[in-house]
Amino acid sequence: MRRWLAAAAATTVVLLAAAGCTTTHGTDGDLTGGWAMIGAPTPFRPATKVCHESLQADSSLATYRPVPCTDLHVAETFHVADAPDAPVPPTPGSAQSREAYAQCAQRAEAFLGGPWRGARIAVQVLWPSRAGWRGGAHWFRCDLTETGLDGLAATGRSGSLAGALRGPSPLRLGCFDARVNGDSVTAMTPVACTQPHRTEFVGLWTAPEISYAALSADRTRTARGCRSAIARYTGVPDDDEVQYRAGWISYRPSRTEWQLGERRVRCFLWFRNRTLDRSMQGAGPTVLPVH
Repeated sequence: MRRWLAAAAATTVVLLAAAGCTTTHGTDGDLTGGWAMIGAPTPFRPATKVCHESLQADSSLATYRPVPCTDLHVAETFHVADAPDAPVPPTPGSAQSREAYAQCAQRAEAFLGGPWRGARIAVQVLWPSRAGWRGGAHWFRCDLTETGLDGLAATGRSGSLAGALRGPSPLRLGCFDARVNGDSVTAMTPVACTQPHRTEFVGLWTAPEISYAALSADRTRTARGCRSAIARYTGVPDDDEVQYRAGWISYRPSRTEWQLGERRVRCFLWFRNRTLDRSMQGAGPTVLPVH
């Protein structure tokens, strides 16, 4: 449209010159007609309180297809913040990416109304594409997704997650029917704690600043952390005898979460041969004797 207007104006000048005229009746010679100048283009910035049908690697305008959160979706944008100027978007593991994740993680708790690390929730940070960044789009986007315990499988849902953890919620981790094959957990099916079960979420252990490979390889470190979580949750002494009271299952952060600075490990007590029909919170040594 802008090019059409410019062409029309140029045609008018040619006609006036051909007629030998210097003025026209009823005009002031201003070919713009008093129109305001077109401003500089504004870089794309995503909206909050919208949802998305799929998870994305970045938040480029070309792939931006938000939907109402009442529709079926897998991710929800709850916060968008300014990012510091840099030649390119921050890379995974950089100080800037970790700072952005920390901000998203903190704001997620306020948005959800409760601690999200103890729920089937994952936080995702998205940056503009490189082309968008070069064009001045310096921001990051915070998304939430309902996910599995390992943070790898997104679950479709309808409805916003705003306030989803403000009270009792099926998203909170509780009791489970765990299926274990050797050292591998093949299934963790949520059940009410009053129903027969052998597994219960007991809390979080914060892993140290080590490599992801080292965390994955050293079960002894994780065992100590989760046994301490079991002791705190059940009200038994935090000593070497915890291992003879109950077994443990853990879910560490995904590799992507680890690069962003996430250090929480989700810990569960587990019984191979004992079936429970109540929560073990505060149960004490009598209910959890040493075997």
